[in-house]
Amino acid sequence: MPAKTAYHHGNLKPALIAAALKEISREGPDGFSLRGVARRAGVSAPAVYRHFEDKEHLLAAVATECSERMAATVAAAQAKASPHPLAQFRAIGIALVQFAAANPEHFRAISMPGVLGKSPGRSEQDAARIAAGQRAGLIADIPVDDIMLAANALVTGLAHMIVEGQLGPVDDKRATELATAVTGVIGVGLVPRDEVVPGRKKTS
Repeated sequence: MPAKTAYHHGNLKPALIAAALKEISREGPDGFSLRGVARRAGVSAPAVYRHFEDKEHLLAAVATECSERMAATVAAAQAKASPHPLAQFRAIGIALVQFAAANPEHFRAISMPGVLGKSPGRSEQDAARIAAGQRAGLIADIPVDDIMLAANALVTGLAHMIVEGQLGPVDDKRATELATAVTGVIGVGLVPRDEVVPGRKKTS
């Protein structure tokens, strides 16, 4: 059990959220307890209850923390990417993989059903961007829900492989390379064609 830690009132709440992230990563959203979070943070259980009424409120705070960090990573990537709808869509996927590699505990937590449901989603924004690209003739006329499902499965699958160590040590550079490769595949598809994904050279 960690030694009791003296926190100022203003920095105890983020410390509890950080401790909760570790507890959730270890015990899952159903298995962790506020007492376990208190032990990990080195404070008394009543100190936790002064900031969070119950587990649900703490889970919501963890979900918000994860979502805000991930959203910041995505926004920065989109700002650097080409305005082409497909390039923007790929930038989101690459950023999500980069986020997972850099923040494995956040990614594990936000991927759990008990936390995921409390996180504000991006799906409506992303779907609207795909639909706009389709109307402009820049993205294939495939059902948007199918595109979203395929992209999410590909990107989150890669992120899980990285976080769980299935691909060996992966730093930010390697995560970017892997994400660029897989989003390139989904951008081009498997059917032979003359079009290429923006930013990638056409193969001979």
